[in-house]
Parts: sequence; structure tokens; C-alpha cells
Amino acid sequence: MTQYFVKKDFNPIFENGSIPKLLYICNVDPTHTSLPRTMHMHNDLLEIIFIKEGNGSHLIGERQYKTLKGDILIYNEGVLHDEYGNPDTNMSVFCLGITNVKLPWLPKNHLVSKESSYVLRSGKDASKIESLLEMMYSQVSEEKAGAEEMCSYLLRALLTHILQIPQENHVLSKSEESVLSNNIKAYIDEHYLEEISLNSLSETLHISPYYLAHVFKESTGFSPIQYIIRRRIGEAQSLLINTNESVTNIAGIVGYDNTSYFTTLFSKTVGMSPKKYRQLWIKSKK
Repeated sequence: MTQYFVKKDFNPIFENGSIPKLLYICNVDPTHTSLPRTMHMHNDLLEIIFIKEGNGSHLIGERQYKTLKGDILIYNEGVLHDEYGNPDTNMSVFCLGITNVKLPWLPKNHLVSKESSYVLRSGKDASKIESLLEMMYSQVSEEKAGAEEMCSYLLRALLTHILQIPQENHVLSKSEESVLSNNIKAYIDEHYLEEISLNSLSETLHISPYYLAHVFKESTGFSPIQYIIRRRIGEAQSLLINTNESVTNIAGIVGYDNTSYFTTLFSKTVGMSPKKYRQLWIKSKK
């Protein structure tokens, strides 16, 4: 038998002894992951996704990832992300929202730096990560006495474990085309609720329409117009899930005066109507 002694003193990993808070945890089955969750961001929390089964494609920040079983996806506060699972692989995931995360070397609700990969390969640690998530989910879903305190301890263990996984640094290209694509993306992200066409983008940024479209698709995987649609539909999905606004009002909020046209675009992008999408999420919350 080998006996190991724990160090008596240690420095807490979270700044000034702050305690991360679990806001929600979801055990998401293929019924939901087969539906695209288009471009959106969280302005007041950090979200973590753990892929239990299957694979998918994710655009996080400025990078595209092919995601696999066992991957941990980090959605820092304020970072755009776009999720589209592979319907043939029956992807299932754990998803949790957290706030009050403060590491001394990063902004609030950030778990990795923008220079690092937003996707971590859990490898041999996958079963340990999944076990922590299973325990947290059972505490919350079964409304056990003391669940909040138990989840607080488990969450800190989970985050500390994730931070022990080696992170891959990304050196982003500074080529002329990369800078141009980022400028196009930044403009669209600021103005996507306004009337934007390829020609108006071209005139505003003083670039030929063909070259603009080529550079942007090479970087993001989407044409500028597809990107605008996904930004708007992503905002609509958030409103459908989190508010009681009518479909007509939501259409107007995300830039569509014609509710019928909005419904057609939403159905084409997500795979079902806005009304059915809302009903699916309401049912899943009960």
C-alpha cells in the first residue's frame, strides 16, 4: 500500500475565493441536438458542453471545430457560437450554464483565453468528467435535499478538473484575408438586425462582392447572407426559449416585417416552425 499526503496549504484557483454558481444543467438528447442552435452568445454567463455520444460541427468565436465524443466545448461569456450536430450520429450532450467564474488571469466568466482552443479533448478523463456531470444532473433533476450545496462542490471539482486538461494554443493567421474576414464578421455582428445585402456590404467595406463572399466563406464556412440569417435565427431561438414574446413580435425584433417569410426561413434553418420549436423546449423543461 502506498500512502500519499495532501499538501496542507494551497492557493484557491478562483480569484479572491469567489465561488462559481451553477445556473442550469441539461441532459440533451438527439431530439434537440439534431436541430441547429444557430449563432448566439451569452452576455452574463459561461456555458460548457460535454459530448457524451456522436459528433458535430461548431463555430466558436472565429474558429470552426469538428467535435467528437468526449470533447468539452467552452463558450466564454460574450463569445458567439453556432451548433449543428450530425443527425446520423445521434449526438447527446450535457450542457451547463455557470456564472461568477473568475480566474485571476482571465476576464469574468472565461475558462480559456482567446488564444487557446475552445474545444478540449478529455481523453482518458472523459469518464471522470461525465461522472461529475451525472452526479450534478441527478441532484438537480431529482430535487434532492442539499442539491444546491452539493452542486456547488461538484462544480468547483469539475472546473478544476477541466483546467487540468492540457490546452492547445491557436496562432491565428494575420494574413490580409484573415484580417478582412474578421472585419466583415465584426461589421455584420454589429449590424445584423439592419437591412444588409451583399452589395451594401461591398459598398460599405469597399471590396468587390465576389471577393468579399469568397474570403468570408473560406473563413466561416458560410456566405455573408447565410451568416446574417443564422445570426437572426439564433437570436429568435433565444427569444422563443427565454421569453413569452409572440412569433410575430420576435420576427420584427430580429429584422423581418413579414412573419410568414420569417417562419419559412426559421423552418428551413432549424427544421421546424418557430411555434413547434418553442413547444419542444417548453415540453423539455417540464
